[in-house]
Amino acid sequence: MAHRSLKRLSALFVTSLLVTMLLVACGPSEASSTNDGGKKVIAFVPKIINISYFNAMKAGGEAAAKDLGVTFEYQGPTTADANEQVKIIKQLIAKHVDAIAVAPDDPAVVGPALKEAEAQGIKVFTTDTDAPNSVRSVFVNQALTSEIGNATMDTLAKAMGEEGEWAIVSCSPAAQNLNEWIKIEQARATEKYPKLKFVTTVYSGEDIAKAVSDTKDLITSHPNLKGIIGQCTTSAPGVAKAITDMHKNGSVFATGIGLPSDMKPYIENGASKGFVLWDPSKLGYLTVWAGLQLVNGKNFSEKNEVSNVGTVTYDAAQKMLVLGPPLVFDKDNINKYNF
Repeated sequence: MAHRSLKRLSALFVTSLLVTMLLVACGPSEASSTNDGGKKVIAFVPKIINISYFNAMKAGGEAAAKDLGVTFEYQGPTTADANEQVKIIKQLIAKHVDAIAVAPDDPAVVGPALKEAEAQGIKVFTTDTDAPNSVRSVFVNQALTSEIGNATMDTLAKAMGEEGEWAIVSCSPAAQNLNEWIKIEQARATEKYPKLKFVTTVYSGEDIAKAVSDTKDLITSHPNLKGIIGQCTTSAPGVAKAITDMHKNGSVFATGIGLPSDMKPYIENGASKGFVLWDPSKLGYLTVWAGLQLVNGKNFSEKNEVSNVGTVTYDAAQKMLVLGPPLVFDKDNINKYNF
């Protein structure tokens, strides 16, 4: 009996020792801020996943991660919802990633979560959409607000012959970047195109089907409507599809912020004469590059040469990196792009 008891005690001691060694080897969870052999982890929380625009940003981020030797973590909500973004940010805080980039659906809602992440030593910044009153270290901007708004308004006015009624189909009513573009567009129309008459703005979320439905309602309720801006990459093709479905090609024109892959059919059928964008894959690449710069404690220069992106300017006063000027896509150049 004594022999058996001694064997039991020995087994318990060995088991306890192994557990202790395992715990020491693993260390506390708080210490694990990197993975994949010690690589830095740069996370990105888009407004919504599974849409073409953010898929392109994801692809650019993955390419940058491979080139720069970091881990890229991409997590976002399946519907545009700032509260869901907050939940994801908190999950990333718990995982102790090194940097978190966010395209906030609502800056006011996301701001406190960014502050919480910063308090844990995580570098936080925005990309695609800003939260200027938050603790973000830098905003990775696709292009200057004035350049985007002016280009969009000019493109619409040209299609409309610089006269007639126009409207906007936007996405989230709280999206800081979209609201800034709308202000610029309206000011541009007032200043440069006196024969244009603004009608209204409606909000369709990040939902193409709703943008189609809302646009059809707009055209029906405003029979003199001649032009519509789709303010984001889901509403622009939605607007163009509604025009096509209602056989208004050539009498009502769509423009806005769109992807060539989504808008090409509508350029070809005349529902759109042109639209505005930049290369979202390069924006994704720049986002990961910027995150690594922050994690490594490196300052941004007035002009930064970024591999696979080009020359990127930095506005120190606004703490903003700018990818470059927007591009107008039309029938003459749309076949040159495959995103």
